[in-house]
Amino acid sequence: MSMKPLIIGNIISLIAAFFILSILFLLGICGLDFAFNNITKILMWIVWILAFPAYLEYRKSSLKASYLINYLPPIAILITFIGLVLLMEGKFLGLEIIVLGYILEPISGISIYLSIKNIQKFSAYLFFYGAVIYTIGLPFYLINIPEIAIIGDLIKIIGLLYFMRFMITNSSQ
Repeated sequence: MSMKPLIIGNIISLIAAFFILSILFLLGICGLDFAFNNITKILMWIVWILAFPAYLEYRKSSLKASYLINYLPPIAILITFIGLVLLMEGKFLGLEIIVLGYILEPISGISIYLSIKNIQKFSAYLFFYGAVIYTIGLPFYLINIPEIAIIGDLIKIIGLLYFMRFMITNSSQ
């Protein structure tokens, strides 16, 4: 497994996770209608754009179960693109389609999880289960319970940060 692309992919994912967290907070505080605000739309497009370099770096990493990372993210990127276009047209269906695209995140993340697990188990568990909790939490926004997705994204961020700290600490020794 190639470490440099994995680290770069994780850095990009970490940046995206912070943008996602800001979107989750905005929607949690202001309500789902705020998804149609230009600030939220811009943040969502930034996250979508970040998916490309993250995907390319993860593909270069030679991850375990690579078929998951090779095939699912392009499908998710396409689905979320359709959702973003509909969102730009003011259609609520766009949000629902974006959520549908994000269902593929923890599934494709299995290959990252399996690869990181051999290096640092704790961060792998945080990353994967954070992604699962985040994804499960997204539909709860419909009934005004944003905390589940926010907690999931925070757990994923902590997992990525912990893994990055571990890699930096061990590469300097």
